[in-house]
Amino acid sequence: MTTCLTGLTQFGAVAGVIAGALATPVAAGDIKVAIIHSLTGAPAFIGVPYVDGLTLGIDQINEQKALGPNTRIVYSRDDDAGDRGQAMGLLTRHAADSGVRLILGTTTGAISPATAAAAVDLEVPFLSLSGADAVSQAAPWAFPMTQPPRVTVPEMARFAGEELSLEKCTIFSVMESEAYIAMAKFFEESARGYGIEIAGYETIKQTDFDFSALAVKVAQSDVDCVFISTPAPAGANLVMQLRQAGLDPEVKILGHTALSSPDFLTVGEGAVEGVYLLSEFPPGGTDESGRAFAEAYKARYGKEADNWAAIGYATSQVLAAALSAAGEDPSREAVRDAIAGVKDVPVIVGSGRFNFTEDRFVTTGMNILQVRDGAFASAVSGDAE
Repeated sequence: MTTCLTGLTQFGAVAGVIAGALATPVAAGDIKVAIIHSLTGAPAFIGVPYVDGLTLGIDQINEQKALGPNTRIVYSRDDDAGDRGQAMGLLTRHAADSGVRLILGTTTGAISPATAAAAVDLEVPFLSLSGADAVSQAAPWAFPMTQPPRVTVPEMARFAGEELSLEKCTIFSVMESEAYIAMAKFFEESARGYGIEIAGYETIKQTDFDFSALAVKVAQSDVDCVFISTPAPAGANLVMQLRQAGLDPEVKILGHTALSSPDFLTVGEGAVEGVYLLSEFPPGGTDESGRAFAEAYKARYGKEADNWAAIGYATSQVLAAALSAAGEDPSREAVRDAIAGVKDVPVIVGSGRFNFTEDRFVTTGMNILQVRDGAFASAVSGDAE
């Protein structure tokens, strides 16, 4: 099934503040969805902007009547607080409501495999933020909304080898998270393919604050590269301590999409200047729809849109295309099949088109950013400092 996109690509150009649908009563013709994400707890630095971007997009869809004059998306928002048990309870409760056609959740790779498996058992369509393999494999009811590490991380390894000509790297990863371990693993495998030697693999706990011993160890080594696979606050703290330990300024510090958060800049302050990272959304967007989104997001929330906010908005663009294809008053099965059939959906992230591969992985494309003057900027070949 291929989605019909006529009339659905324009809502991304609407800027300004649009009233939320959180408390809107359900009426005939409405499509009810449940949002379950980490709005508090450790993953909130991802969950909050993602849901903000998602609901901005849904409100624009409703405002423009993109699904028809009598059809709105009516949503609820629930906080799983980064807790798997709480997420499972919320998922079960919403799945028991026959009026709910789709569940949008959950935030992290630590929770999403379990909730995706539960969605299969409960036969409810489930759009997860996580690109973990287990989500893609939870067919036919669960779908990822982000590209998996096997797709994204090799691009940073390519950049390190071909553009920065790096030769020897130490890797840092969070030991208790399968998602962060996977990202470190894919960087290690890909980097070796570009002739980069892996000098060390260090693991830390997400709750740790003192990395001074490891920082000294790496600072005194002869590496020219450090790859960080941690959440943004921990990564910023690690970079600060590496600088304090005397890491050579010529050593390049690299990271993945988790670092593309304002928390990385605020926690790391000047220490994170020059760090390279992956991101689906360059600051301010790259085209008219991306720039319109950035303006609308700032007008509504009073802050700049980050990578996760943009992915949330892109989720609303995919949602609009799928629900349009699902038809009037769609069943859960119709919604599921429509999501599976999305193709070349225009989105504001990556290269601008959203697709699923044959293995149900997401492809949108990736950008490499660098921290410059306290902000994220697009990294251009040959501009390493």
